[in-house]
Amino acid sequence: MLTRTQRIALVRNCLEWERVGVSLRVAGLILLLWAHPLNKIVVLRRDHLQRGPMGMTIMLGTRPAAVPEAIADLFWRHAQRPSNQQTTNTATQWLFPGTRAGAHLHPGTLSTRLKVLGIDAQRARNATLRDLVHDVDARSLINLLGYSPAVITQHAARTGARMSDYVDLKRGRDHRPTNG
Repeated sequence: MLTRTQRIALVRNCLEWERVGVSLRVAGLILLLWAHPLNKIVVLRRDHLQRGPMGMTIMLGTRPAAVPEAIADLFWRHAQRPSNQQTTNTATQWLFPGTRAGAHLHPGTLSTRLKVLGIDAQRARNATLRDLVHDVDARSLINLLGYSPAVITQHAARTGARMSDYVDLKRGRDHRPTNG
């Protein structure tokens, strides 16, 4: 498992390694900041990124997550000009287009490419989730990231994070209101 310090160093790689394409750096940041799985990163569309008067957001779950101002320009630059825009897929709406017309990047391809930045996707995702369950309440994580309550409570239990809303999460999943 990555330490928080190692994860921050990987974030720094994504921000500072300008010799690596913007597309790969943005995908790495989505993984390292929001623990979004690769199979969900590759199916993000350009319209999942929105820029408004209050800043930029990215839709990963049921509610938009704020994109930190320090990386918003990098994300916006990528959204305006994603990689793999050959003649056959210039009009794609995928945020991470593949090399075939109309197709998104394959998760395995992304995983291999992330290694250039020193990122092992599974270790990075688990480390990010571990850190997030310590810093953000479970309900917010579920809404912002699109994870199920079971996944969030499992990661919280592994790390010993306080889960003050655990009972409500269990009740919300198992409890169905009665008509009576």
